[in-house]
Amino acid sequence: MIASTRVLSTCSRKQIVSAIQPTGKPHLGNYLGALRHWITLQDTDNSCIFGIADNHVLTSKTSPKQVQDNTKVQIAVLLALGLDEKRSILYKHSAVPQHTVLAWLLSTAATSGFIQRLRSMPQYKEKSLVHDNLALLTYPVLMAADILLFHATHVPVGEDQNIHIEFCNAIATNFNKIYKCTVFSPVDKLLTDSPRVKSLADPTVKMSKSYGKAVGVIELLDSDDVIRKKVKKAVTDSMGPITLDSENRPGVYNLLHLFAAVAGEDVSKVGERYEGRNVVTLKEDLADLLVQTISPIRSHALEVLEDQRTIDDVLRLGAEQASEIAEKNISDIYRVVGLR
Repeated sequence: MIASTRVLSTCSRKQIVSAIQPTGKPHLGNYLGALRHWITLQDTDNSCIFGIADNHVLTSKTSPKQVQDNTKVQIAVLLALGLDEKRSILYKHSAVPQHTVLAWLLSTAATSGFIQRLRSMPQYKEKSLVHDNLALLTYPVLMAADILLFHATHVPVGEDQNIHIEFCNAIATNFNKIYKCTVFSPVDKLLTDSPRVKSLADPTVKMSKSYGKAVGVIELLDSDDVIRKKVKKAVTDSMGPITLDSENRPGVYNLLHLFAAVAGEDVSKVGERYEGRNVVTLKEDLADLLVQTISPIRSHALEVLEDQRTIDDVLRLGAEQASEIAEKNISDIYRVVGLR
């Protein structure tokens, strides 16, 4: 079952479900790829459930304290961006045990073909070189449960996440077939205009601490000075004045692409504007733009981090709301499989 595709702008009433892992501090790639779209979706006529996927982070060697600290920062940044817990549900997955219950039930519908499919997942191939655990292989089943638990109609994704929605729909279809039911409906993709943000230290990999040096990652809590230093050190080349050439000048193209993504412009327009100019000028202008964008987010997020009660209240409310929906839905699924 291949998920059908909708674009972000065609918003009628939808059940939106999305999540982010607290594997590190939120960075520019997270902001451009997901978080800013959450705010956009919240401001339309949608029912939105947004989660901190802390169950998934256990597949990597992240310390318990890091998981807790990163979760707090994720919540603070989301509130700083304008996510409103009165209009959206915001919660930790670990606070709703029905996630892992449904993952187990879905795994009973994963036949041998699904196991081979799991082994071929790009992220498994990449991360299994560093981490060695069964959860890393089966995490797409948990991801499917995260989506199906709330009967999501749409999930906002970039092109690189298509494979997960397709897997989700495939296992849901097989579950329906095995238990002769229609408990799960196909999930549609909301294709966002999310750019695939690359590392400043290595423009061949995405911006993530898991894939490269920290100096190549712009975090949303970085100081203005740190942002400028990271941009200044960004990898480019020695080929002279700027040209828009993604194949032969990946470092320069990465800066142009990042500028366009943050400014909301087309990269070709930015390329025309900087063509023939020197890279130093581009770096200075990009640093100014990033500081202008990130500084207010950082300031507000740091204020929220000083107010632990607000963070606790948001998570408590979100857990209550998500649990109410999850308990009803898992009860329906239990009846289908004969456990209730």
